[in-house]
Amino acid sequence: MNVIDWNEFSSLDELNISLSRYVEENYNSKFHSSINETPIDKFIKSIDLIKFISTKQELDYIFLYRVTRKVKNDATISIQNMLFEVPLRYVGESINVRYDPTCMDKAYIFSDSNVLMDTIYPVKKIDNSRIRREHNFKSVNFSIFNPNDNERSMN
Repeated sequence: MNVIDWNEFSSLDELNISLSRYVEENYNSKFHSSINETPIDKFIKSIDLIKFISTKQELDYIFLYRVTRKVKNDATISIQNMLFEVPLRYVGESINVRYDPTCMDKAYIFSDSNVLMDTIYPVKKIDNSRIRREHNFKSVNFSIFNPNDNERSMN
């Protein structure tokens, strides 16, 4: 396979067939001094070490970028200069986040044992500005402000 006459192939399919034949009949079945056996024998001996992925979704999660973020008091985190809303139960905690840097329309919170916990989305600033936050609301006692007091002090 080191010397390939590219003119022998009239299509990509022919090239793929030739490559598959070479890998199966030559490369994988010949003794390799670096591993002291054939690659196919090495593979079969180690098959119990291979972890098979059960779903495409699980495979997609494996290739996401991973970061740890501390959730701010306003229940947000920042990823690549974008603010994401996080459920309130995570406020003050460090969370494991996975995301696709090419598609920042959502991110995922995973547990320490790699279980998907929540999907999070970028903050929608207009919608966010309309939310009343009862836990942050402090009532103001306006009775201490008497406009008549200012007039008396000026006189």
